[in-house]
Amino acid sequence: MQNRFDYSYLCCLIDDSLHPYTALEGNFLTKEKEKALLIALSQVFREVEVLKHKLASDSEDTVAIAPTCYSNSSGTLTIHSEDHPCLEKIVSDLIVFLASESQYVQHLAGNILVATSKLVGTSGRNWNEFLHLLCVCLEVAAYHTLSYSSKPSKRGSEDLIRDLSSSFILLRPRLKHSSLSTVAGLARIFRNILKYLKQENDDQLVRVYFDCVGSCLNSIPWDLLNEIGQPVSKIVFSGNIVQLFCSMVEKCGAEATSDSVNNHPILLKINDLVPKLLYWCLDKQNFCSEMCLSQYFKHKTLMLMIRLSSKLHLDSSILVSWLLLLQKHFQDLLQQPIGEPGWLLNEFEDGSPFLASLLDKEEHNICSHHLQRRAIFLFMKCSLSLTSSREENGLLKLHEWLQCQLPGALFVEQDLYWENCMNFALSFIQLFVHEDDILFEVLLLLLNLPVHADQQICEETGTFLPMEEDKILFHISNVFNPIHLFHLFLAELHYDHQVLLDYLISRDTGINCAAYLLKCLRLVCKSWDLFVGFSPSGNSQEQSRKKIKILQDDPNSLARSPAAPVERTPVPLLLEMGCKLDDKYGHKHHRTDVKTFEEAKDCLISLKTSVERLYKKNLFPYNPGVLLKRGGHISALSFLKAI
Repeated sequence: MQNRFDYSYLCCLIDDSLHPYTALEGNFLTKEKEKALLIALSQVFREVEVLKHKLASDSEDTVAIAPTCYSNSSGTLTIHSEDHPCLEKIVSDLIVFLASESQYVQHLAGNILVATSKLVGTSGRNWNEFLHLLCVCLEVAAYHTLSYSSKPSKRGSEDLIRDLSSSFILLRPRLKHSSLSTVAGLARIFRNILKYLKQENDDQLVRVYFDCVGSCLNSIPWDLLNEIGQPVSKIVFSGNIVQLFCSMVEKCGAEATSDSVNNHPILLKINDLVPKLLYWCLDKQNFCSEMCLSQYFKHKTLMLMIRLSSKLHLDSSILVSWLLLLQKHFQDLLQQPIGEPGWLLNEFEDGSPFLASLLDKEEHNICSHHLQRRAIFLFMKCSLSLTSSREENGLLKLHEWLQCQLPGALFVEQDLYWENCMNFALSFIQLFVHEDDILFEVLLLLLNLPVHADQQICEETGTFLPMEEDKILFHISNVFNPIHLFHLFLAELHYDHQVLLDYLISRDTGINCAAYLLKCLRLVCKSWDLFVGFSPSGNSQEQSRKKIKILQDDPNSLARSPAAPVERTPVPLLLEMGCKLDDKYGHKHHRTDVKTFEEAKDCLISLKTSVERLYKKNLFPYNPGVLLKRGGHISALSFLKAI
């Protein structure tokens, strides 16, 4: 609903309050002038907030005190009969302060522009015009900044000239002192406006926002922004840009069901800028040498890439380029050992000064583990996405990472080999189990890991041996055995079905948790003997004392193999084949660990009972019919085993 609002009062207020300072050179404010300006800006900000709240509470009456606006610069009376000239005057009077050297002046001026955007959005009028003015400011500031360091391209200059609209003519002189900090300030303004839009839930305002900002981003010469600005300005610029992009991608994802935002070109533009963002934020030659600053930028860029990966379809070329970027900028996190099961963190209470000092000394603090989780998750997502498209490069990258995490572990005798696989799987689960938002995503990714169907059987031991061209996938499948991971996951939850129930009913994890449980329960039913015979020690197999070198040749042999790809079979089918081959050769593939199996079984049956009880009382948030059916199969198989 549109509210009748006359912008002339706000235009007069800003002009009367700030005109004594707009005529000054913003970079040469004395302390006294700066103090007076900050007081004036604060008063204007409070007045805009009052107008916004009054407009929101009174949707029918006109909110204005005076329909005219006096221009102090000429001393004559100027009447603004339309909204657009008033908005131009408001933006031009405020934007000049974004070029000030005082960060406090920049911050307050930006806050007033954000508050004005809320006022415009609440009025329901001139939203497109207001955003267009801010976009013109961003383009002008970007090109003006470039003019001091490099000559803009001919195409860029022509784009900037546009049609010499009144907005451009009015705003360009106001930004003659703009710098990289001005561009950063405008990025912060756009991000804060987006925060406001998230609260309003107005699809029309969001649609116009993305259209305007998307067009603006396409007009900025990003290639020329690599070598400009002072280190501090670069830090502020990079931080605000990556924050803006993270917020925009998140909002695009939140509106994925809306045609106005889903697959919006702005996502593609941000994706194209990922390599530049990583260079600006993480290249040590720029400024990112301090540990805290480096960790912050790693967190934000990883968050951006993870969000993009879930909103866009990344083709093979992009996945390969992302793997190279991860290797270049996050190699320290990928190569950092995950650690032994229950390492270090279990030795001290949370918040212990001994823990803090030791972690700081070893550079294995909570922040680094958070970053490591994100980096490994993104790395595995890219690798497995390549694998699903039958790109062997994905498997090779994953195997190289495992070799780095388990140096020499794939060359030892067979019983120690299985123990190493189990220990690493446990460490992997422990790394992710405390971060719910990506825990089930990574577990679901691993369930999609393909397995080669053609396997050789060692007649002396009854165990699988890989074909020459299948060795890499063979080891990956053993390390990330889905039955083992499911058992270890339940063990890390202490077999507490209430924790699983919380996951299932959570708005954040419910969908992914339900998907993971359904797939795992189906897998357990098809491979019951393997589930029953699991042992967390990794020694559940009846091993021959004969040593078998698992990997003899060059680990890159798969990449060089000219043989055609071998047909791949889903994990459940291979596990079923394993149980049948055990019977054929008269060997038990697994020896039952009664305590582990009983605890896992009781946990799953208790979960089924709790879900069923809540569903009957209409307290479960969705229909769990399939989940209850799979749980019933587990109960039936457990009953048959008991008799």
